[in-house]
Amino acid sequence: MFVPELLGSAISGVAGHPRIEFTGSWTRRADGLWSLPIRARLSVPESAWMSAETNWFVVFEPSSSSVTIFPARDGGIASTFQHQSFNDEGASNSPWRLGNPCLQRQAAAFGRSSWCGQPDEIDEKIAWYLERLLLWIDAAATGELAVAGEPFELPAGPGQTGFPVIGFVNSKYDIEFWSARKGTWGWADLAKLPRAVATYAVTSFRDRNLKPIIDLKWGALVSSISPSTTALWIALEQLPVLAPWEFPRTWSALSSYLKSVGVGLEDVLIQAGADRRVRKKDNDPLILLFGFPISHIIGEAPSRYHWIAVDGVDLSNRRAQKNGFRASEKTRQLIDRSRATSTSALTWLRTANWEPEELRTRSGNDSVVSSQGVLLIGAGSLGSAVAENLVRMGITRMGVIDADRLDVGNLTRHALGLDAVGHNKAKALASALNLIMPDANAAAFESSFPPIDGDVADQLRAFDVIVDCTGSDAILDAMSEFEWGGEKLFVSLAMTWKAEGLLVFTASESAFPKIDAKERFSSVDVPPTDLQDARIEGVGCWHPVFPASAADVRLWSAVGSKAVGRAMRSPERRCEYFRQTEDGALERIDV
Repeated sequence: MFVPELLGSAISGVAGHPRIEFTGSWTRRADGLWSLPIRARLSVPESAWMSAETNWFVVFEPSSSSVTIFPARDGGIASTFQHQSFNDEGASNSPWRLGNPCLQRQAAAFGRSSWCGQPDEIDEKIAWYLERLLLWIDAAATGELAVAGEPFELPAGPGQTGFPVIGFVNSKYDIEFWSARKGTWGWADLAKLPRAVATYAVTSFRDRNLKPIIDLKWGALVSSISPSTTALWIALEQLPVLAPWEFPRTWSALSSYLKSVGVGLEDVLIQAGADRRVRKKDNDPLILLFGFPISHIIGEAPSRYHWIAVDGVDLSNRRAQKNGFRASEKTRQLIDRSRATSTSALTWLRTANWEPEELRTRSGNDSVVSSQGVLLIGAGSLGSAVAENLVRMGITRMGVIDADRLDVGNLTRHALGLDAVGHNKAKALASALNLIMPDANAAAFESSFPPIDGDVADQLRAFDVIVDCTGSDAILDAMSEFEWGGEKLFVSLAMTWKAEGLLVFTASESAFPKIDAKERFSSVDVPPTDLQDARIEGVGCWHPVFPASAADVRLWSAVGSKAVGRAMRSPERRCEYFRQTEDGALERIDV
C-alpha cells in the first residue's frame, strides 16, 4: 500500500524512541482515515488503571489534517481518566476504543495552531502528539492529570451526546440550601424550549409531596412554558464519580456507588414508583437528576451546585406484571427495586448551568450590569439591534416602548423578520428578545413616549437605565419633562445622515439634560441631511426614507451597545461622536 511521504517521515522521525514502538504500519481504512498502531511505555511506575505498556492507534484524517490518538481495543486502556473522552468500546469492527485523550493545549480549540505551539507540518504534528501522549499517560499513572489551580472538568458520561441537554439555574447562594438536603429526594418539572431541538429547562424543584421548595429565576418565556417531562432529583454531597474518572456505566454500578455514600437508590425508586401510581401519573419514563456542590477551580471551595442527569428511569405503572408473581402493588415495587440493581447500561444526558453569569462566559469583559433594568425608547432598526446586543451581554430585565407597527420595508435593517410584520414593534421585539436567552425578561409598552396611561408611566419609572434610539429632538424634550421619580442613567443614541456616524450622549441625573445634549449635538460637524439623496419607498405620497444599510445599522448598534455598557460601569455626563473614515476605520471624537 502506498503511504504518503509525510506519514512515512513521521515514523522515521520518531524511530528508535525509547518509549514508543510501532507495532504495525500505516493502513488506509475504507472511510479514508489512516491509522498507525503503536505501543507506549510509562516512565513512571504503573498503576491499577495504567499498565507499564499500552497499545494505541494514531489516526490521521486527510481532509482536515487532524491527528487523534485512540486507545487500542486490544491491550489499550479500558478506563476513563481526566482530560479524556468517555472510553467506550466503539464499533465492533474498529480496532480502537473511543476514549481519545485531550492532548492539545486549550488554545487549540480556537482553530489557531500557532497560538498553542502545535506544528503545522503533518510529520511534525504527529511527533508532537506522540510526545504529548507520553506526558499524558505518565500523568494518568501518577494521578496528576488534574491538579490544584486548574479548571474543574466533569467526567464524560456513557451514552452522552450534545443533545438532549437539560438546563438549570443554580447560583452560589443555593449551595447551602441543597447541602442541607443531602441524601434526600423529590420531584422536578422540565419544560421543553419551543422550536429548540431536545432542549429542556428545569422549571421547578419539589419535595416528595410535590410542594415547590426553591424559587427558580427564569426569563419570561421559560416561566410561561408548561412542564413536559417529570424528573426525580437526589441531592448528594459530592460528584458521583468512579475511579479513575468516569460516571457509573450501569444501574448496578450507580446503585453501589450511592449505597457507599448513604443513599439507597432501590428505596428511592420503590417510593417514587408507589407515589406515581397513587397519583395516577405513571406512564412516562423519568429523568433522574443528581445534584452536588462543585468548584470551578480544582482545590478551591465549592462555588456552585451542579446537576447531572440519567435518562430513561422506567418505573412500573399500575398495569405492570412479572411472570410468576401475582399482579399487585408488592410485585410492582419488586420490579422497581430490580431496576436499581440491573446490569443494563445507563444513558447520561448533557446538563448546563444557565445562571446569567455562567451563560455569558463567552461575553468576556464586555458584559454589562445585569441587575439593572433598561428601558428602550424606540424599537426601530437601531433600537432593535441595540436591544438584542444588551440582552446577549447580560441585561435580563428590559422594557421596550414604541407605538409603531413593523412594515415589510423595515426588514432591510431591522432585527425582526417577516413573522413580525403588522405587529406593534415594541411587542414583537420584546417577544423576540425573550426568545434569545432563557433569563430574558422583556416587556412591551405599545405606546408613544411619554405615555398617557398613568399605569404605564409608573412601570417606566421602575427602570434604571433609559436608552433613547429614536434620533428625535422631541423625545429628548419629553425625557427632560417626564417625572422619572429619581436619578436615572440616560443614554441617547442617534445615527447621522446615511449612517456615516453615531452620536452618543450619556448622563446620570434625575431629569434628562436636554439643553446640554442638544447644544453638544449641534456643535458636531456631521454630514448635512440631503433630501436629494433620499430614497422613496412605494408609490403615492412622496416619503423620504433614511438611507442606511443593515451593515451600517449593525455597526453602530455595536458601538452604541458598548457605550451603554461603558456608561453603566462608569456613569457620568459625556458626549461622543463616532464616525467612519474613508478607509473604513472608526474615529472617536469627544464633544
